[in-house]
Amino acid sequence: MNVLTTIKELKGNRTIFNIYVDGKPLSHHFSGRLGFHPSEISPLGWSTASKKHRTEIVAQFLGEKPSELDSKRVPVLVCEECGDLGCGAIAVRIILEGEHVKWTDWYYENGYEPGHKITWRTWPSDFEFEFSLYKSEIHKTLEK
Repeated sequence: MNVLTTIKELKGNRTIFNIYVDGKPLSHHFSGRLGFHPSEISPLGWSTASKKHRTEIVAQFLGEKPSELDSKRVPVLVCEECGDLGCGAIAVRIILEGEHVKWTDWYYENGYEPGHKITWRTWPSDFEFEFSLYKSEIHKTLEK
């Protein structure tokens, strides 16, 4: 079982809640052919976003609202400058299975072209989280 935590961080002129899995930033679970990690950051808790938008993002992570992507994958790493899906995002299928949450089927998507399966040098296969702890961490990102 994996452990997801969210940590409030300052990125430029805004705060966000960065996603950590098993003590490591989510973006560090990926690396390209030259060993670089993606620059995308978490869409959770951006201080520059409206309360409504932050709540909708949380609802997608909790399976309470469908993703805005046609594939129904949820963007978990977005453009570090603007958060816009059009810049590209790393998205995952979030599946609720009883007392567990599974992240699987990783794709790079932008919302206007077909997504591409992630085939970098390293990327996670699946993550599985205990639902009550996961839910608590995701809800924490609604704090200002």
